[in-house]
Amino acid sequence: MKFISVIPARAGSKGIKNKNIFKVGNKPLIEHTFHAATKSNIKLNFVLTDSLKIKKISKKFNIISDYIRPKKLSQSKTSLTDTLFDFHLWLDKKNIYYDYMVVLQPTSPLRNYKDINNSIKIIKKNKSMSLFSISESLEHPYESIIKKEDKWRFVLNKSKKFYRRQDFDIETYFINGAIYISNRKLIKIKKTFNNTKHSFYSMPKNRSLEINDKEEAYIIDSILKQEKK
Repeated sequence: MKFISVIPARAGSKGIKNKNIFKVGNKPLIEHTFHAATKSNIKLNFVLTDSLKIKKISKKFNIISDYIRPKKLSQSKTSLTDTLFDFHLWLDKKNIYYDYMVVLQPTSPLRNYKDINNSIKIIKKNKSMSLFSISESLEHPYESIIKKEDKWRFVLNKSKKFYRRQDFDIETYFINGAIYISNRKLIKIKKTFNNTKHSFYSMPKNRSLEINDKEEAYIIDSILKQEKK
């Protein structure tokens, strides 16, 4: 089985300006993912970007940046599946073969190379078509509410039956966005996962935090700086 890593990193962003090069832990956000990818067992690592700055950073880590991400696939509403499919067509033209794409989003800087390697081991062991990383829910759905002005209601009606977390009758997880692995056959039909031949890689909460805004960036920045002490 041949695995390649794919790091989608467009220049623009909404929550944080130039988010992928915003400094977190004293270095550009994307460097954390570049470091994890190159330290993993994956030999071919690609960045899909329209940013010259990101391409320049990628050279320090021997991340391949030859693919030119089209403007139409570098918008805030661009779907990941469309980007991966276009990249797949580019790989075909270059005669670069792969069995699985390992998608590593730069917004998960606490994910490390061991997480990547362990995810690949699960795919190989289970012979799955797809995998994504998960973590135990930070906030349980039974504790979630919908608020409108001074009125509120539980998101799940069943929540009314429970008052203590230890009495909850289900365990829930969230897709933390750190790792997605998709078989070539799925990419070709613009899909990223298969419901019947799918696996999960469970990550601890302290490595599952994702950066979407400055508040989350400052939290993760503190964690990274603390780890270096």
